[in-house]
Amino acid sequence: MRVFKEEQRFNQWWLIVICILAGIGILLNLARLLDLSGEISTGKLLGSSLGLIVCVGIFFVKMHTKIDKSGIKVWFSPFGFTKKYYHWEDLENAHTRKYRPISEFGGWGIRVFRKHKAYNIKGDKGIQLKTKKGKFFLIGTQQTYNADRVINRYFKNSEE
Repeated sequence: MRVFKEEQRFNQWWLIVICILAGIGILLNLARLLDLSGEISTGKLLGSSLGLIVCVGIFFVKMHTKIDKSGIKVWFSPFGFTKKYYHWEDLENAHTRKYRPISEFGGWGIRVFRKHKAYNIKGDKGIQLKTKKGKFFLIGTQQTYNADRVINRYFKNSEE
């Protein structure tokens, strides 16, 4: 295997339930406010709209991971500012591992904790990177075997 590509979405059942319940709550609250006063303030309408956009929008977010001969690239679409690229020569270590998303990173998504950063969508398996500058970055994956195959093809860990 020469290239590893993975695309992940926020599609966990519990997240879908939370977003549906939150969306229903927002819509019911708007209906109640409209019934009581006949009109809704701009602030309440904007806040409610933002809540609905977040509830629906989260299901359009995708995390992309690509590993090839030049390095490891990860990003969230549709957000261009999230792109991270690590060239093999800039890495001290790269391997897959099991991790604890809540206790190590405070959950899923784009996570930052001191020198440790993570991009993850779901699960508890990831690609752990350590740069030669001593920074750590974890990329969540559902395909550790395939990721390991490509990492081992292009990179030799210094700690092995």
